[in-house]
Amino acid sequence: MTAGSITADVRFDEPDFYLGDPHPTFARLRREDPVHWYAGGPFWVITKFEDIRFISKHPELFSSANIAILGDIVKIRDGLPRPPRDSVLFLDPPEHLEHRRVISRELTPAHVNAIEGTVRDIVSDALDQVPDAPFDAITTLAEPIPVNVFSGLLGVPQDDWQRVVRWSTAISNSGGGGETPETMAAMYAEVVPYLEALLEERHANPGNDYLSIIASATVDEKPLTPTQVVWWAISLLAAGSETTQSLIAGMLYAMSQAPEQTRRILTDADTLAAPTVEETLRWWTPVASMARQATTDVRLRGATIRAGDAVLLAYVSGNRDEEEWGDDADEWSVDRAPTGHLAFGFAEHFCLGAHLARREGTMLIREMARRWTGIELVSPPIRRRSALMTTFDRLELRFTR
Repeated sequence: MTAGSITADVRFDEPDFYLGDPHPTFARLRREDPVHWYAGGPFWVITKFEDIRFISKHPELFSSANIAILGDIVKIRDGLPRPPRDSVLFLDPPEHLEHRRVISRELTPAHVNAIEGTVRDIVSDALDQVPDAPFDAITTLAEPIPVNVFSGLLGVPQDDWQRVVRWSTAISNSGGGGETPETMAAMYAEVVPYLEALLEERHANPGNDYLSIIASATVDEKPLTPTQVVWWAISLLAAGSETTQSLIAGMLYAMSQAPEQTRRILTDADTLAAPTVEETLRWWTPVASMARQATTDVRLRGATIRAGDAVLLAYVSGNRDEEEWGDDADEWSVDRAPTGHLAFGFAEHFCLGAHLARREGTMLIREMARRWTGIELVSPPIRRRSALMTTFDRLELRFTR
């Protein structure tokens, strides 16, 4: 059976493919057709770890200016409206680095260390809400922890943090085919004026939050345009919470499926919290893919990617590549302690919030270890219908002492 025959009915642009188990398909492609042309996209599906790294570190060959995520490919194909491409997501070097500097210095390890007490308090407060009974880990832990951390850093009033949950979820869903153009138009009609008002207030009365930094930011000694300012805020709103929400959801689910490993983790959290986070990022892969557009013809593993072709960087496949991670790549093992995985991207588009996400994940493990010894899955989890984000809409767990 050829790779083409096993993918004949696969829709790499549809959430339903990712709701099932996409890994056997990706494994077959890695072996037989690692640079796979998906005519239904139309786009190339890149499945090997090293190929994804190669494309990511060569923006002169594969640009983000027009296509950065799967949703861009779909919207272009279907003639659907797209939001303005004024986000740092759609910039190539050298402009990308200059715009990235607007906020990157606030998310360095040193700055994350400085807010560790705040993160610990938010994690502890969320864990205080966990009952001695089954509970939904998404609404109790995975959503509120990153939203509360990042909303505070942005400077969003606390009364509005629940609105941020709804907005960030919708924005990430739109990139994976989970929202209609009508629902997104309604959401943007709500969030854009809200952020414009906050940014205008911060411009007049700056504080120590990220919105104040964005409102007064300059690039090449020129202020950002009003549209750029708003889309910086929207990008941070979504990216600052959704990846970490998925990380927490995937980590708790993995722990519920591996009781012996979980016992070890919660017994020796100081040693195993960080490896647990890293292995979850690899195995779970919160953001399933990113995308690029070829600027010129490129030969890769015998295939010719033509100028203008879209390519899907399947992080979810690269992070299970047996040549990189071994024959047990499909297993979740805290003894692996992976480094260099693709969960946060690679090269200049490496996730700005990676250090913060890692700190939230390790802090959650350490605080859990002070209270519980195990995790049980109570009912089958409900996956979120998205081709972009790997997460759940509902994850019912019980923590045991």
